[in-house]
Amino acid sequence: MSYARRVWAAGVELAGTWRGAIALVALALVVYAIESIGWPLAPGRDLGAYLLYYAGMWDWDAVYPWAMLSRTPVGSLVVGGMLDLGNPLLVEVVAGLMFAGSILAWAIVASTFGRAPALVVALGLVFYPGYGIVFHDWTIDAPMAALFAGWTLLLVRTCLRPTWARLALVGIGIALLSLTRPVNQVLLAAALVPLLLRASWRLRLARAAVVGGSALVLLAGWSVLNLVRYDDLTVVRGGGAGLPLFRAFVTDRIVEPENGPASRRLAAAVSSELLPREPYRGYGIDLDEFFSSGSARIHEDLIGLSDREWGWDSDYAVLARVGREAVRAHPGTFARGVAASYWEVLSQPLFAGREAVAELAPVPNQGGAPAPVEPPSPAAGEAPLPVPSEGEPIPSEYQNAQNSTPDWRIRDVWTSPIDHYVVFRDADDAIRASAIERRLNELAGAFGDRPWSPWVGLQLDRSSKLYPPPWLLVLVGAVALVVRRPARPALLALPAVLALGVLFVTVLAVYGVPYYTVPLAPAFLLLAAGAVLGDR
Repeated sequence: MSYARRVWAAGVELAGTWRGAIALVALALVVYAIESIGWPLAPGRDLGAYLLYYAGMWDWDAVYPWAMLSRTPVGSLVVGGMLDLGNPLLVEVVAGLMFAGSILAWAIVASTFGRAPALVVALGLVFYPGYGIVFHDWTIDAPMAALFAGWTLLLVRTCLRPTWARLALVGIGIALLSLTRPVNQVLLAAALVPLLLRASWRLRLARAAVVGGSALVLLAGWSVLNLVRYDDLTVVRGGGAGLPLFRAFVTDRIVEPENGPASRRLAAAVSSELLPREPYRGYGIDLDEFFSSGSARIHEDLIGLSDREWGWDSDYAVLARVGREAVRAHPGTFARGVAASYWEVLSQPLFAGREAVAELAPVPNQGGAPAPVEPPSPAAGEAPLPVPSEGEPIPSEYQNAQNSTPDWRIRDVWTSPIDHYVVFRDADDAIRASAIERRLNELAGAFGDRPWSPWVGLQLDRSSKLYPPPWLLVLVGAVALVVRRPARPALLALPAVLALGVLFVTVLAVYGVPYYTVPLAPAFLLLAAGAVLGDR
């Protein structure tokens, strides 16, 4: 027997044992530590918005109610709670343990289908650069990945031996995942899985009711809490402004006044309430450029515009109709855009790009609450307006969506095309907003400033290109399911099918980025490894 075969045989023998589990966790922690040389723990995408939620969730009367309703609590509690400890090393240790623990969970899931798949999944995730990046870019993607791993393990074990407690926990897990990233409400489809298990139909229906009911009870309870605290019965606010409007406006650029009555109504409001104001007036933005720009900043202004024009309680009904009119008017463009984004999330590798990482800035650039400041002095003389950053047509939205309130007690005041400040109607709100800003800066300080190697980070990023893309794993797994016919094929495919569903609904609303894929990608590796190497 060759040396490689002996090593493989020893690894397979070790997989599925306690010694193997300990060795896997130790290896994962070592790899995470090596990755940390080139990828120091850093603020992840939209972290400022999640920290704003964390900083404000303890105040029953929120300064920024839109910020509290547009995010969900679980991920914010994890990332904010760890940063609140104020110890950079401790945060990095916890992130490493989450990395190792989630890989162990996926390895245990894979062991259901054989020791060889368990070994491949374990090593495949340990050395998957993208999965490591998720736990080095500190934001809700890390708790999302860890929760999905644990929930998948619970789901598979429940399918093999369904008990009432396990069924209830599966439903609770769906609710927790939904309160981490709202699109995970798609996983409510897992409540149908008990209908496929062998049992009487009465028992199947009862099991499905336990899964769906336990999830819905928690989600309904959260909605009621939002009603009590913020007068809004919802799990998360803003769906009408996002699905499908964000994709139609920003990515596919198919929102036009000619699409229908709601679109014309929106165009009239834009013409009277936004275009005559800064920064639109100063930058010469007309109605055609407004709708054709594909600007995320302009889309954000639609949120505040809707709240002001049609009321906070309208829940963006007009914007939702605008999005649907755009899809009906341009179905081919929308379908092609969704397909392109779906391909992107299933094909693009994830890079950390640490050479571009900066300190967590005060909140506006991170999607959080703008800090109250004194009005700037008018600029002397005439000068050319600076080119807006990130290819945007305007330097900032007219009003940050986080400043939207039911009673308009927070306003953005513009003194020039580039200068603006925030005014609070109530002095107490201004004081509390300043306190929140200080809290955000304290939380950002938990990242520390330790030495790291950009060269190592670059090599790690380059290695991301070598890893099989998700679409290839899905293809290999699907073909092997048909050709090899491994044991428990439906159960093997279930996590991947659910993950594909979550990604599809995601790209119906937004453009595709790998950060949406990587926390779910282990399901695709599980499918490929189990189908090719699993027990028959």
